[in-house]
Amino acid sequence: MPAITNEQRQELAFLDRIQPFLLLSAIVVGLVLSNVAPTLAANLTPLVTAGVFLVIYFIMLGVSTQGVMHAFARWKPVSLAIGINFLITPLIAWTLGYLFLQNDPDIWVGLILYLVTPCIGWYLVFTELAKGDVELGVSILFWNVVLQIVLLPVYMALLVGTVVHIEIADMLRSVITFLVLPLALAAATRWLLGRFAISVEVAAKKVALPYLKAITLMIVIAAMFASQGAVLFENPSVVLKMILPGVAFFVIALLMAIVAARLFRLSYPEFALLAFTTTARNSEASLAIAVTAFASPLVALTVVIGPSIELPVLILFLRIVLSMQQKTWFSNTHEGSV
Repeated sequence: MPAITNEQRQELAFLDRIQPFLLLSAIVVGLVLSNVAPTLAANLTPLVTAGVFLVIYFIMLGVSTQGVMHAFARWKPVSLAIGINFLITPLIAWTLGYLFLQNDPDIWVGLILYLVTPCIGWYLVFTELAKGDVELGVSILFWNVVLQIVLLPVYMALLVGTVVHIEIADMLRSVITFLVLPLALAAATRWLLGRFAISVEVAAKKVALPYLKAITLMIVIAAMFASQGAVLFENPSVVLKMILPGVAFFVIALLMAIVAARLFRLSYPEFALLAFTTTARNSEASLAIAVTAFASPLVALTVVIGPSIELPVLILFLRIVLSMQQKTWFSNTHEGSV
């Protein structure tokens, strides 16, 4: 890969500084649009789907298949991610519901359902923005998907007392749409550019890829909040009840990632991945289960509100994680690197 020039480094640094402001501005635009043009806003969900696909495709352009396969051998960060996501997080979810939502059992169920499903897409976006290890993130996806399918009925039986049926087809459809297809398209793009002796880095510079990616992400976020704005405005009490346990979870998850990175001497890119794979949640999967398995609409409503709390928090965490790059306790090498 060619060396980055001072001009390019300054452009990237500028984009890093303004990124949180741009993303928060997109949230405001989405909420305003939901209020002033509700009919238009309600029909923007397809734009969210297309935009997420495009953002992940841009990210996958920088991912090598060889690097992903090698990442499967890096058991230390992978084990930490699995342990936090599938052993510790469910206990935290139940405990937060017990502390804050004892008088609202349906919201408590929705909180548990939302928090026990690790993200299978958004975490890659924030990992890339935080200069984290995306290749390792793609390899962790495998475990996130398989363990969600296996363990969700267990969580529902033990934590909620209800065994639910998981639509494996829906889960696989989401993975194929938002991860397998973008990865395949990116690989085809890299091959096609190679046929014309053009590097991905040169092509990315020609189209100003970092700015294109940032604009696309802003459109996705604005469309998402516009399409969900009516739910937020019409159910302020549920939003308020979700804020404390929701924010508490994200703060605890980030702190766990920081402690784990220090104790196990992770590199900064590994830590950045761990921070976002243990905080970002899979709202699509949890919403599908909430709608099909529970009679109360409050369960599904809680899951819908979850990302509206999550996204601003993740934007704040992005700034915090980036500010930690120079910490001396990070390892200088990836586990298992060659």
